[in-house]
Amino acid sequence: MPVDKRFRMKIVRSTKTPRTERRPSAVARVNVKPTTAEILRAFKRSRDYREIIARIPKAATVEGWEKGTQVAYFSVGSKTGSAQFLDLWDCDHFDFVSDMRLSVSNSRAWFSHGGFSTWGSGQTKTGRINCFFNASTAGAYSCVAQLRSDPASATSRVECLIDNSSFGVLPFTGTILQPHFSVLSAGGHHFRIRQVDGAFYFLSLTVYRF
Repeated sequence: MPVDKRFRMKIVRSTKTPRTERRPSAVARVNVKPTTAEILRAFKRSRDYREIIARIPKAATVEGWEKGTQVAYFSVGSKTGSAQFLDLWDCDHFDFVSDMRLSVSNSRAWFSHGGFSTWGSGQTKTGRINCFFNASTAGAYSCVAQLRSDPASATSRVECLIDNSSFGVLPFTGTILQPHFSVLSAGGHHFRIRQVDGAFYFLSLTVYRF
């Protein structure tokens, strides 16, 4: 198909070298497949830990998490179990920082929020992550999100949801493992992460059934 005739070619002039922001260095690679013991340690540091185990006693021990209960795992590099679809919307591919090669090889996706306008960034906060998995039976589940704020010393905020039910806004600094508990029906479900403020990396999501 030819180009629309309303488009007109022209010669433009750019005679000044633009001043650009310094490009950041790529962050160090981290393990994107946490162990159950690491997840349990993070869970026990949560303020509402005792309220959760009062309703789901199996969540108090590694054995309670591991007895055939890991049903799905999502990362940029792989999916296992009943993980079916990982959809990433408005993630940012910044060359030598979070370009496609680095995102795939390091199994992480970057969602920026501000700065880098001289490199063409729209400075948006519209990052979205959708992890669709199958729950083979009805029951209690935990979706454990592994995220990293960028920079690691800054605080970022996201909203996590199971289907259309929100867990509320999650503020975090550095690398976190945050379980999200829900009671699910058998069938397909979406765990969703919505960027609210700050830049962050999506590292993984691990789903357990109790």
